[in-house]
Amino acid sequence: MKQYSIFTVTDESYKYYTEVFFKSLNKINMDLIKKVYVCDQGMSEGQRDFVKSFDKVQIINPVNKINEKTEIVWDETWLKKVGSKTENLLKLVEDNEEPIVMIDVDSMFIKDFYDLLDFDKDVQVAHRPPNFPDYIASFVCINKKTGIDFINRWIKNINNLPQAPKETRALCNTISEFKNNIDEFKIGDLPVEQIHFYGQESECEKNDTRVAHFKGYSKTKYLGNKEDFNNRTSLRGYDERLKEYINV
Repeated sequence: MKQYSIFTVTDESYKYYTEVFFKSLNKINMDLIKKVYVCDQGMSEGQRDFVKSFDKVQIINPVNKINEKTEIVWDETWLKKVGSKTENLLKLVEDNEEPIVMIDVDSMFIKDFYDLLDFDKDVQVAHRPPNFPDYIASFVCINKKTGIDFINRWIKNINNLPQAPKETRALCNTISEFKNNIDEFKIGDLPVEQIHFYGQESECEKNDTRVAHFKGYSKTKYLGNKEDFNNRTSLRGYDERLKEYINV
């Protein structure tokens, strides 16, 4: 079976999420993983040591290092770090042959998702109609080298947007452009409730959810504290599952 790699970005403000992300990798088939690439945008030494303790993990230096710390959602530094994901994804796809699956670090693996990957598609993206925008940039698979042009266009679209949030809106613009203009480019829709669900834990079984997404919302302003983590996890009903990985 074809191997793929996982890519994520983290820093010290996402320490709790980073712990859950890596500890929950045991829920997926690691034999099918070539590498878990982690872009270091400001991890502490302890965080780096923790991440390196896991099999197949490779810490990568960012294309553009952002030295400033971020503690507030939507501040300039936070937006820069979010925006850096696509630049680093581009380099990984250029430098490696295997498919690369980019997953936000504020996630918890519940069960394997290999059966949902379709390597005949050029890219696959978490899809969430009828919401607008109808795609979300939290889970993006680049399955072929043809994805390089897609990522380049995505980066240009991010830079062309005048105001935040940019990442997901620019992704949706890029998908529309490729669907309308490049017939041979195949984009696969991954139902968000199944692949990267940010709703209530009580719906996971019904949805056959593979990865939980502790997506941020306006319950708390600050990153990296217990209030932020609990608002994104406990309020969604994940306390019992999280006991396996973390005690906050």
